[in-house]
Amino acid sequence: MRQTMVLGIAIGPGLAFAGGGLDSATQGATTFKIWLYSFLGVVAACVLMWKGAECWADRAHWSEFVTMCGKVAAVGSVVGVLAPYLWNMFS
Repeated sequence: MRQTMVLGIAIGPGLAFAGGGLDSATQGATTFKIWLYSFLGVVAACVLMWKGAECWADRAHWSEFVTMCGKVAAVGSVVGVLAPYLWNMFS
């Protein structure tokens, strides 16, 4: 047990240094966050355009389009407001 603990203390800082440390992890998380927001924005735009095309072709009512806009806004607020709040709370 003691040997394992000493070995972990001896190797741990070296592995953290080799991995790039906290700055590398923070930059990776920021890059992923930007990619995720961009991807979700494109998906939301596609969903709204699809529903708008359905309404334009009289396959759906415009009230369904308004409802879909509300749903997209609700999901966007969760991703844009709640997720960063929770991220900052646990970091």
